[in-house]
Amino acid sequence: MAIELKNSMFVHIPKCGGRKVSDLICKYVKEYSIVGDRVYDAHNTPDTNKQVFAFIRHPATFAHSLWKHRSKVKANRRGQQWNWQDYIRLEKECGNPDYNKFVENILNGTDYVYDYYKHYTDKYPDVQFGRMENLVEDLIDILKKNGETFDEDSMRKDNSIIGSNHITKKPSTLKDSMNQDQLNRLVNISEQSLCQRFNYEV
Repeated sequence: MAIELKNSMFVHIPKCGGRKVSDLICKYVKEYSIVGDRVYDAHNTPDTNKQVFAFIRHPATFAHSLWKHRSKVKANRRGQQWNWQDYIRLEKECGNPDYNKFVENILNGTDYVYDYYKHYTDKYPDVQFGRMENLVEDLIDILKKNGETFDEDSMRKDNSIIGSNHITKKPSTLKDSMNQDQLNRLVNISEQSLCQRFNYEV
C-alpha cells in the first residue's frame, strides 16, 4: 500500500511508523487515495510522477522492531514465525532467531539498514524523508512543502501512540535495542552513512 495525495505520494517502509502516518493522512488530509491493499500490498512501491515521501527511524530501534515482528506467528495467510524476506539483503543475510546474533550480523556488515530503506525508495528521485522519532511534526512539514490540504491542528492533537509495544505501550528505546558497545559500532561503523545523513546518534 502507498497513499497518493493531491501533489505527493507516501511510500510505507516497514517498521518505521507507516501505520501511524497512514492513519494521520486518512483522518486529516483532504484528498488522498490508497494504492493497493492495506494488508497484502502494505509495502509496494507504485510508479508515480508525484513527489514521494517516506519515514525512517534510528537503525537500532528499527532492527529491534523488525526482529520482534519476525519472531511473531502471524494470523494472516502470509505469516509464520521467522518469515525472513529473502529479497531484502538484511533479512536474507542477517536473519536469526537469536536476537544478539541478528544484531551482530548487522554490525559485521555495512549499510544493511540503509539498504533496507533504499529498497523501498531508490526507484524515486529526490525522496523526502521524515523521521519516526519526530513523526507528526515531520509529516506536517512534508505536507506543507507539497501544498497538501490538511487539518494541521487536529493532526497535532492526535496523541495515539507511535510504534508502541504491547507491554510498555511505548516505542522501543535505544537501550531496549542494543548495548552501548553495539550502539557505538552501529552508529559509527556499520550504519555510519545512514546515521550521518539523518543525524542519528548513540
